[in-house]
Amino acid sequence: MRIKIIDEGNLLSGALRAALDTQPFLTIALERARPDIIVSSQASESNDIEPLLATRQEHPEIPALIVTERVRPIDIRRILTTGAAGILHEKTATQHISWAIPAILKGCRVLSPEVSEALISEYLGSQPTTPQENSARERVHRLSQREQEVLHLLSRGMSNREIARHLFISPETVKDHVRAVRSKLDAPTRVHAAHVAWLARGITAATAA
Repeated sequence: MRIKIIDEGNLLSGALRAALDTQPFLTIALERARPDIIVSSQASESNDIEPLLATRQEHPEIPALIVTERVRPIDIRRILTTGAAGILHEKTATQHISWAIPAILKGCRVLSPEVSEALISEYLGSQPTTPQENSARERVHRLSQREQEVLHLLSRGMSNREIARHLFISPETVKDHVRAVRSKLDAPTRVHAAHVAWLARGITAATAA
């Protein structure tokens, strides 16, 4: 498979290029050779998607993978309007490039976790909320930053000892935080506290499982 690199944003680091070089199925396309996939970059200071559009117009049948510094939903949508087959965030592109290119060549759309998270967060934020969700969010916002961290880990099913190891604090300190969390959330048990956390995030217990 031949790959064409367009690095006008200067985002394709040496590490990323090295990762591309290690893929046995890829070779850098010569100037006039027809590539099988295009890897292009877009810098954060540039709002202009004309270079991307020009690339897509020149090779509309060739899938394009964009490496970008931007993870705002509005910027992601602008890139997707060019017909890009995938978007990777430049900070983690090296980790994902090895599976992203084969997936695109098989006809899949690819988004790195940072890009997906931005789109999902926007979608969830745009959805109408129930009174129960609003109430849960208000109660969670009353917690301190540390208490919110403990609640998040508790809602993932972690024990006090596991939370302590994760946050580098003692189990006794975790126990105090859990007691404070339950009191502020008016939650009689850990399960009730976890349920409030799920509601605050707009998901159900079944989804969280």
